[in-house]
Amino acid sequence: KSVSRRRLQFKKVVNGKINTLSHEDKKVIEVAGVVVEAVKGAERDDAAQGGEDAVLGMGKKYLLDLLASNLIVRVQADGFNGPRGDGFPLAAMFSSVSTECEELGPVLEAHLYTVCPTAIPILSLPTSKGDENALMESLGMIKDKNGEFESFDKFLHRTEGLISIMADIMSSFPSNHTLLGGREGALTWLERFLDLVPSPPTSPLPLLTAPVLVAFLTGAGHMLANNYSSKFQTIFDTIKNDIIERLDESPVGVPSATRLKKVVGAGLDKMKSELPQGAVESLYNGKESCGSVVSSFPKMSGFGSVGASAFGSSPQVTAPSPFGRGSASPFGGGSTSNSMMGDGAGVSSSSAGSGTPFGGGSDSSNPFS
Repeated sequence: KSVSRRRLQFKKVVNGKINTLSHEDKKVIEVAGVVVEAVKGAERDDAAQGGEDAVLGMGKKYLLDLLASNLIVRVQADGFNGPRGDGFPLAAMFSSVSTECEELGPVLEAHLYTVCPTAIPILSLPTSKGDENALMESLGMIKDKNGEFESFDKFLHRTEGLISIMADIMSSFPSNHTLLGGREGALTWLERFLDLVPSPPTSPLPLLTAPVLVAFLTGAGHMLANNYSSKFQTIFDTIKNDIIERLDESPVGVPSATRLKKVVGAGLDKMKSELPQGAVESLYNGKESCGSVVSSFPKMSGFGSVGASAFGSSPQVTAPSPFGRGSASPFGGGSTSNSMMGDGAGVSSSSAGSGTPFGGGSDSSNPFS
């Protein structure tokens, strides 16, 4: 009963409070404060009760797993539109919480990579020649209850949502957060992604190229243009002068290709000067005028009190993010946190065993080589 009561309390925070998020910065900070207090309260309760029952000592792990699972479920929903900016409040809340809870990073990374291998560009693992099912699984396509793979339209929509929330988190304040690599991780990720796209004259490019770039640029393009002007100029020129010319414009690919052409065709100056649609300006790490909100987490009853800054001046991070430079493993060279909390999470965190369709391997069964 004690375990059930704790889980119910955690679900009220994750499913209840997060549902109240809006594009108002104060609301984002308020919800982040409640989540931080819940995490710290769980940690205290674990220490007090863990000696009596091993399961009772896993409350914090359960809560973090539930948080990450909840985010993944939300951004894969049919009504979620990442390029439209639906994910910015959720992203800002997560980046803020991460400065107070370093363990959130690897848990979220594991959940994200499980459902979207493309989120961490790595070389594809070999698959049996002509094995269409293995290819679909390597792409990150999921099966329904009847064992049938989802449609490509559904798959591309889910992928856009997942890549979008990743870009939104990377671009959120505080500027020194390292969740998914933070703002530097965004630059590294985009460079790696483009490095894994087949070189000219290969055409058309993999179907995922356009939707992934649309989702990422609409979320992180403004931040990159303002924080890494010179490097992003080179990246933008590559997309404009090369990638755009080789997109898949089949009936399935043309909608995403058209949207990417529109985003890039508007020009770098517009991307640099205009805040992304749906972004919470004071919580977005873009122009110098952004990020003006400085607030303390509100004290809430039920989980103790926390008086730290909402954006923590010195986040504690002990392990490098897989999104940062110099990481050979998709999870930074170390072991990742797998899902440990059973029925609490809606998505398993066990690491997927296949790479992305952008690998450069020589396996002839991979059409993206």
